[in-house]
Amino acid sequence: MKAKKIVSFLFVIVVLCAIVIAYINPTPTLTITATPTTIMYGLTGTINWFSENTLKCDASEGWTGAEALSGTFTTPALTRSTAYTLTCTGLLGTVTQTTNITVTPPVGKAGSKMGINIGYVNDWGDRQHTFIDVMKQARGFASLKCPWDPVNCPVPLDANGWPTTDFGVYFITNAADPLKRPLNTTYPSMFGTYKLSFTGQANVRGYNFGLVQNMVYNPSTNTTTAEVIVQPTDQQIALVFTNTTNGVQNLQLLRPGYELGTKQVFSSEFLNALAPFSTIRAMETLGTNSNPATSWVTRKSVTDPSQQGAMGIAWEYIIQLANATGKDIWINIPDQVDLSDPTANNYVIQLATLIKNTLNPGIHVYVEYSNELWNAIFTQTHTLTAAAVADVNSGADSTLNYDKINNQWYWGYRRAAHQTLKISQLFAGVFGPSAINDTIRPVYMSQYVQPYLTEDSLRYLSANFGPPSQYLYGIGGAPYFSPQTPYSDMDGLFAALQTGLNLILPGFSGLPAYNGGVVYSGVQFKNMANYYGLKTLMYEGGPDLTVNKTNPALIQSAESDIRISQMVQAELADFLGCGNDLFVYYKLAAPTSDPFGAYEDLTLPTPKSIALNTVAETPLSNYTVCTSTMTDQLYIQ
Repeated sequence: MKAKKIVSFLFVIVVLCAIVIAYINPTPTLTITATPTTIMYGLTGTINWFSENTLKCDASEGWTGAEALSGTFTTPALTRSTAYTLTCTGLLGTVTQTTNITVTPPVGKAGSKMGINIGYVNDWGDRQHTFIDVMKQARGFASLKCPWDPVNCPVPLDANGWPTTDFGVYFITNAADPLKRPLNTTYPSMFGTYKLSFTGQANVRGYNFGLVQNMVYNPSTNTTTAEVIVQPTDQQIALVFTNTTNGVQNLQLLRPGYELGTKQVFSSEFLNALAPFSTIRAMETLGTNSNPATSWVTRKSVTDPSQQGAMGIAWEYIIQLANATGKDIWINIPDQVDLSDPTANNYVIQLATLIKNTLNPGIHVYVEYSNELWNAIFTQTHTLTAAAVADVNSGADSTLNYDKINNQWYWGYRRAAHQTLKISQLFAGVFGPSAINDTIRPVYMSQYVQPYLTEDSLRYLSANFGPPSQYLYGIGGAPYFSPQTPYSDMDGLFAALQTGLNLILPGFSGLPAYNGGVVYSGVQFKNMANYYGLKTLMYEGGPDLTVNKTNPALIQSAESDIRISQMVQAELADFLGCGNDLFVYYKLAAPTSDPFGAYEDLTLPTPKSIALNTVAETPLSNYTVCTSTMTDQLYIQ
């Protein structure tokens, strides 16, 4: 009897404990929503969730990894409908919820034949907001004596590149505006509250700008956090760190609108601006011009504190960007790497392997050897020519002078073509021969206004290595149009600019037909591509207002004139109407002193950005006019 009472008593205790536990720690709950639930192809969405009575949450399907118990997540640019599942666990169980974002597929839009060049990652020119963390575009760590100059005022760094003493660092600087407009009207995205975090302790203040507030040190994690307020009167973002203990590590400064702990790498503004295009060319972002890389071990590391520098950003970030956007990528191989390196350190083999292992399926890779190897302003052109002369004189590559042309410049152009062939073969060795001209698209680019240089290179390749279409995907140039005569006012500028555009348009038609042989007049990229079974690709192009430039303020004013929009539309419309394959506009964004950018601030549409987006969203079937002069038919009124 006594035992039964004890059992009954224990049962009551258990029940009471369960009631108390349930009262103190009720069943976990979770709410997760997507906004919006349906988006256009290539745009981003937002996931919001709120949980109660939970200890941890883990994401799956469209996202992965541990997440906060409640929060917000901005998706990458989506190219397919995606489910986002979150599982949260508490003391009394687990709850799982899923929300979906439906992606409306593209319907034969002109954007499928349009690409965009993205710019350098640095403190003075990155108006495209590549990274959420502006530390990745920072100039470098320098002494307190001259914190703007990490080259002449360096500080000691640890093995991972972080400073080991007090230091200063410049995150964002700005060029002068020819129209002298307030910076908060031309670059409003710069201003707001940035989130600062670093490992270690320090006193932090702005260097000739802004306000640092709400600084908190967490001794359990050895982490300091703070807010950096950039006000409308500030002209730069630079910080100095003093009273450190052996410097700091893991420094982050996140743009306004992003929270510490986010797993998002690229800014939503950047991803959304890329959405209309099919292809991203990263020539500047990779630091292609005068790139000093000679082997795989000399490349930029993804773990470097800043991605600014002569090496360009790490290849891993280019691949992450392609995966985040679903866009094809156009990459440039540094000119000084040894393509004949037989070791495992061969730059191209290592790069191809990295791409094969980490790039999402369905994304194409355009591969170009260096950049503008015909252009004498770049060191790579002179390096190429010298190497070609050495190859001919030593007999290392007798094919370059196979026809006894005895012209060192032609030897150089031919060597560029031969190097492109070798790169194609190296990629084929990693991806397999069937990937060439499918997943991997080797391209040979040259000067638009001298297409006979490409003609010679194609004849050289064909004579020595067989049909170019076996190892090349396409050819092309950069059809910039510029003012052809001096001018003194806005009307004169646009009259001269239209003359320049009319010089460019005839090259898109592919007429007259090319039938091989040597033709110095009338040969165009389109008719050569048709003859050799290649694609016609323009690696850059658009208006170039730097030619005959005498009045910077007038040039800057032209950027907001509707006529620049009409001309950008006209060039693209004619290119498409003539049946060409890919036009990669130069470039996405630039500061006010650089007239090439489609944007000066990604939140402020311009006539050029409107033109690009208008063409990209127009059905490709609407573009049927192929003409040699600009007409009203080429742009939307």
